[in-house]
Parts: sequence; structure tokens; C-alpha cells
Amino acid sequence: MRWLVVLPFERPGLTGMDFADELRQLGHEVRTFEYRKDNPLYKNRGTKAAYQSYILRSLERTCVAWRPTLVLVVKGTPITPELITRVKRKCDLLFINFFPDNPLWMMPLAAIEAYDVFFTKERYAMRSLQQVGIRNLAYLPMYCVPSEHYPVTPTAAEARRYGGPISFVGNRYPYRERFVKALRDYPLRLWGRGWAAAEDPAISSVAGPAVFGHEKLLVYAASALSLNHHHPMNDIVGVNTRTFELAAAAACQIVDLKEDLQHLFKPGEEIVGYRDLGELRRQLDFYLAHPDEARAIGENARRRALAEHTLRHRIDEMLATVNDRFGNFARTSGAEAPRPQA
Repeated sequence: MRWLVVLPFERPGLTGMDFADELRQLGHEVRTFEYRKDNPLYKNRGTKAAYQSYILRSLERTCVAWRPTLVLVVKGTPITPELITRVKRKCDLLFINFFPDNPLWMMPLAAIEAYDVFFTKERYAMRSLQQVGIRNLAYLPMYCVPSEHYPVTPTAAEARRYGGPISFVGNRYPYRERFVKALRDYPLRLWGRGWAAAEDPAISSVAGPAVFGHEKLLVYAASALSLNHHHPMNDIVGVNTRTFELAAAAACQIVDLKEDLQHLFKPGEEIVGYRDLGELRRQLDFYLAHPDEARAIGENARRRALAEHTLRHRIDEMLATVNDRFGNFARTSGAEAPRPQA
């Protein structure tokens, strides 16, 4: 099957590039199309509209010339319904979207409805959109990539540099700073852009730089507990990417209990959940005093992540949905969609 993966940036490790890599490993023919690019014309208000129009024309020419079976758009806020309609009028293909954020505050309804299937991790968004008659929706949670998210063993020097009883990896935002201030009396280390510039010395003094790749894995491995606090607007009932990354890295994560989380991991066995700051403090106190139990939870989480929550599982689910809704299309394209793994 031919896939055109339309993504913001063609950078290794970003959402979209990981889809392209995994699809190639599964034997599909894959090309990528970068719709945002690091281009000053995109960032300039006076030229942004004209530049986006150029990008859309280029995408249309690519679809018509190469004629993919599926166009997978990752996020894709600049992709217009008019572009999708024009391409589908010229080519026998499907447009599907994988939206890793909350579409309700980022996507116009017409843009969502233009896709043959619109995949969202946010069941709250699905329910809200279905209530106004949109029917092309499908639920698809985030995932881990086992080749990128895995346990590591820090050296003694790495453990000193990256280690600590409790860590939080993520850039500084106002809602996160309020959250962190509520935990100033705990042995917390912060990793991400902006924390070192915080005015509160209790925060800036425990701040480290942004970490990626192997460094991020070292932070997870060298921390007894890893905090994961969801965005209050982006994750309404759904679960963020960090949940799956921490699980695959065998970290013991302390996470606010979103509605969908209990269907993905077992609280108390594979993750440690909390509903308010009081419960969070009780959980931190308990697991700091019981490190063996914390390690066991991390190991259980890794087993669950690898068994059910890898990117390959999500691609299987995506293809199964497409095949269920457009079975004739899939067969005429010479591709039988694999079924989800047990």
C-alpha cells in the first residue's frame, strides 16, 4: 500500500516521522510531505497566507503525480477541506487524520469532517463532535515506540547528574509552574525549557535543561518516581504521549487519573494515579518510602506498553478501522488491512 504521510516537520523522532518509519518496516511504500517547514515565509504574518497556499498546491501536485492509497495527515491545521475535496475529485484515495492534541480548540468542524476518518485520542472531543452530527470519527490513543522508549542503566556519573527522588520532564508553562509550586517541599528535579529562568529560587535551583533521546531515558531511569501531569485543556479525558513513553521506559509514573487512563493501564499495578493534590502527596510519600514497589510498577507498565500500546498496535488499529469502513476500497487497492494484535 502507498502512504503519503503529511506532517509538520521531517525531523527524526517526531510524530509523523515515526509513522513513516514504522510503515516502511511493515512493507508499505511511504513518502513524506512537510507542510510547515522551518521557513521564514511561514512565520511572517505578511507572507504566511501566500506561503500556505503554495504548500497546498504543492501537496495537491504530489498526490496527483504519485497517487497514494492513503494520505495520513498528522495534525494538519493548515490542510483545508477545499484541498482534500480537490484531490479526492482527481484521485481514488483516502484522507485520514491522526490528531495528537485536542481538536476542539484547534480545528474547524469543516476541516474535521473533510477527512474519510479522523482519529483522535480524546473521547470527550469525539462525544462533542458526534453530538453535532459528525460521523467520521475514531478513537486512537497515543503510543510508545520501543526502539526509542526503553529502560537504560545510568553510570554512576549519569545517576548523579540526572538522578533524583522525583523528576518532571516538560517545558515551563504557567499551569505547570503552579503545579510545581505546590510540591516545593518535595525532592523534585525539573527538566525542560524555561525552568531555570523561574523567579522562584525554589524552582530555578532544581531546574535542568530540556532533555531528549537518551538523556531523557537517563532521567527516567535515574529517578525513583516520574511525575506526569496532563495539560488541563489539551487532555480532557484522554491520555498524553508521556504516559506511554514513561511506561515503555519502565518508569514508575505518578499521573493524574484521566478517564481513559484506567482502560490503558491499571492504577496501583502499572501506574500510580491521583485525583487531587492531597492524594498526590499521599502517593509520593508512600512510594518514596517503598522504592521496591515503585520499581515493580514500572516493570509492569513496560510489559503492558509493549503488549498493547506500541506504534505498531496503533497502525494495526488504524488499518482495521479503514478496512471496516472502506473494505471495498482496501481490496481494490490491493491491500488487506491487518487486524489488531491480541
